Amino acid sequence: MASAPALLDDLTEEIFLRIHPADAATLVRAALVCRRWCRLIAAPGFRRRFREFHRAPHMLGFSCNIDSGSFYSLPSTVARFVRTCSCLKRVDMESSRVIDTRHGRVLLVWESDRGNKYLFVWDPIGKEEHKLPWIFWYPDSWNAAVFCTAAGCDHLDCHGKPFAVFFVATSHTGIFNFVYSSETGSWSDASDPFAQQTDDALVLEPSALVGNELYFLLQTKTQILKCNISTREMHMIHLPPSACFSERRIVLMATDDRRLGFATVSGSNLCLWSREVASDKDAGWAQKRAIDLKTLLPDGALVMPPDVAGFAEGIGFIFMETNYGHFRIDLKSSYVKKLRTVNGVSIIFPYMSFHTPALGAAAASTGEGPSTCFSSAANA
Repeated sequence: MASAPALLDDLTEEIFLRIHPADAATLVRAALVCRRWCRLIAAPGFRRRFREFHRAPHMLGFSCNIDSGSFYSLPSTVARFVRTCSCLKRVDMESSRVIDTRHGRVLLVWESDRGNKYLFVWDPIGKEEHKLPWIFWYPDSWNAAVFCTAAGCDHLDCHGKPFAVFFVATSHTGIFNFVYSSETGSWSDASDPFAQQTDDALVLEPSALVGNELYFLLQTKTQILKCNISTREMHMIHLPPSACFSERRIVLMATDDRRLGFATVSGSNLCLWSREVASDKDAGWAQKRAIDLKTLLPDGALVMPPDVAGFAEGIGFIFMETNYGHFRIDLKSSYVKKLRTVNGVSIIFPYMSFHTPALGAAAASTGEGPSTCFSSAANA
C-alpha cells in the first residue's frame, strides 16, 4: 500500500497537471513553495504528462506586421510578437516581417533600406534565433514556411528539435522551391522548375500544412500551389468559382479531419470550405459551414466589410479584422474575444506551444537539470 506522502504527491501532481498551459507563471510560483513541490514539477515525466493531459498546444501569443506599405519593399516594417499569456513578453523587431509560425517557431524576413535581406527562425520560448542566407536574389514573388522535422514528433513541444524551411519562388523561368535543414545548416539545390507556367504571383500570407503537403495561396485567388515537402513536387489546385471572385481575403487552413480548407467572408457570413476526398484531378470543394457574424461580433463592428485575418491550427480559432479591431472566434464554442492590436495590422500569425518554465526553475534549485526560461516567467 502506498504511503501517505506518496499519495499526497500523486494528488498534488494531479492538481499541477490541471493548471492552464497559458499560466506557466503559476507553475513557477508552485515550484518555489517547497522542495517537495519543486521535485514534482521538475520530474522528467511531468512535462510529458502535462502535454498529454492538455493534448493540444495553447495559443501563447501571436505575431503581426505593423506597416503601411506593400509586401515586397518594407525596410520600415516592424514584426511584433504580442503575448496572450503571462510567461512571455512583447517583442518588436525593426525592419522585419513575419512570414509564418508553426511548431513553436516564427519565420521572419529582415530587410535593410539598401535591399539586403535574410530569413531567420526565432523561438520565443527558447530565445533561440537561426539566421538563414537569402536563397533567391531576384524572385518575381515568393513565400516560405517553417516546420519541425524531428522523427516521430507529436509537435506538442518542438523546442530544440530540428526544423526545415520550405521556400517557394516564381520567376520568368517557372516556379522553384528550396529546402533549408537546420541539421545540415544549408539550403538544398533548386527543384526542377514547375512545368505549368503561370503569370500569377505568390502572396506573403500564411500557408497551410496538411499531412506531408504545404499549400500557398496565389494572388488572383483562383489557384493554390500544392508542394510535397518530401518529394518537392508541385501542383496547382483551383479554388471554387464562388470564392475566386470574392473581394475578401482567403485564409488557408487544415480542417479537423485533416483536409485542406479555407475561410473567407461573404457579406456578413464567415464561410468555411473544405476540399472533398478524391484524387487531385477530380477533387472538388464544398462549403461546410456559414457563420453569421452579426450574431457574434459587437454592434457596429460590421460597418465596414470584415476580413478573415488568420487561423490557429489544431485549436480552431479564426481571427477577424473589423473596423472595431481584431477578434478571435472559437469555432467550437462560438466564444469571441477582442485582441490587442494596432492600426495597420491585417494578418494574425498565432503562436501555439507548451511552455513550462517552472521545470527550469525547479531543476535549478534542486540540482536536477539545467535552468531554462525562468527569468521571463518570473518577471512577466
